[in-house]
Amino acid sequence: MRDFTNLGWPEAPFGADQRPFGRRSDMLAAFAFEWANRRADDTLPVGAAVIYLCVRKRGSAEDIRAGTVSIGFRATVVDCMSEAPALLALVDRALTRARRHAAIVAGHRLDDDLTRMTALSTTPLRGAAGVLAAWADRTKRERGLALMVDTYVEASATGADLDATGQPRPTPMQDSAERRVAVACTVLERCLAIGLTAAVYTGRYRWDGTFPVGETIDCVAWDVLTPTERAWDLAEQLPRAGP
Repeated sequence: MRDFTNLGWPEAPFGADQRPFGRRSDMLAAFAFEWANRRADDTLPVGAAVIYLCVRKRGSAEDIRAGTVSIGFRATVVDCMSEAPALLALVDRALTRARRHAAIVAGHRLDDDLTRMTALSTTPLRGAAGVLAAWADRTKRERGLALMVDTYVEASATGADLDATGQPRPTPMQDSAERRVAVACTVLERCLAIGLTAAVYTGRYRWDGTFPVGETIDCVAWDVLTPTERAWDLAEQLPRAGP
């Protein structure tokens, strides 16, 4: 697998030394997946991303711009389908940490992704199971655990103006550096759109005009994503699998 991240310790983003932001702020963790179909009845994950946003604890919303928002990110892309179980395990660990240490966990129909994860894994995924159970009743928040936000449901009418759709775009398996970068950029862009929408819904962020999601990913990840041309343009050229 290939990791694309700006975190020094991506396996411990909430640790005192590794936390990408100070403890005076809350953290919002957004999740997104990229799926591909080998056959009509065989869908496997080819990439996943988690983005951590620094948000105010509560009160008035923070005005943000593309160049001022603090973003921690990790995108992981498989090189071959045999690595899918390792990707599922990595995401499961991130879900476990986020549910217990983030203030907000966000996803776009994340329950569908978690159900797929659970069905595909040959070992128990406790993080996915815990978030899936909480996702079923997001109005009931347990003390000390993250608030769950589905941008497909409760955050769909926030009025957050973004230049990304947040819709699934499964990608075929083609073993090349360009393919890996394209998948990473695509899933990071979708993940940031999810996180920003959830931040608006929960009253943590606001901005004027349209927020440039793709441009922001380009700025914060330029040193780890080095495509020969804009990766989201590359992703547009890839054939799409079914939903």
